[in-house]
Amino acid sequence: MSGVIANAVVFQVGWWIAVLGAGWAYHWIGPLLVACLVCVNVCSSAHPHATARIVIVVGLSGSLLDSVLSFAGLLLFIENPFAPWLCPPWLIALWCLFATTLNGSLRWLAGRDRPAALVGGICGPLSYYAGQQLGALRLGHHEIRSLMLLSILWAVLLPLLMHWVVGRKSADQSAAR
Repeated sequence: MSGVIANAVVFQVGWWIAVLGAGWAYHWIGPLLVACLVCVNVCSSAHPHATARIVIVVGLSGSLLDSVLSFAGLLLFIENPFAPWLCPPWLIALWCLFATTLNGSLRWLAGRDRPAALVGGICGPLSYYAGQQLGALRLGHHEIRSLMLLSILWAVLLPLLMHWVVGRKSADQSAAR
């Protein structure tokens, strides 16, 4: 149980570091420190190789999703060192850190689609909204519409991610036998 709590605390610390770093124009401090937290979570997990694969896939997929949302005008990233519509480094780092929670502090959602959809539908858009309030990003011109779309996306995304992680875990355990 203490590992689950530690995972949740590490995620929250990383979220604050990345978002405040972006909001205060320290664009690379967040990704560097969050990368360290990701490494700690991966190395301390029960299955480091499986966790590393989850981090890579979720990190890339989430970054692609946020890049598409930015390209569509639903998310606007402040002072992005890459192209304005690409997911910025601080958010890529957060996607990777979020991935470590799927087998950690969010593990209790595995096989529970309705609670996962509820948690995703509420916490996902709230995270973006909080990021906007702290100056890291802006929601599209129609803020309420952007939040509603983010809510729908996250209500679908989190249960899908949990199914994938549970499936990965089963496949990894079968391969180990």
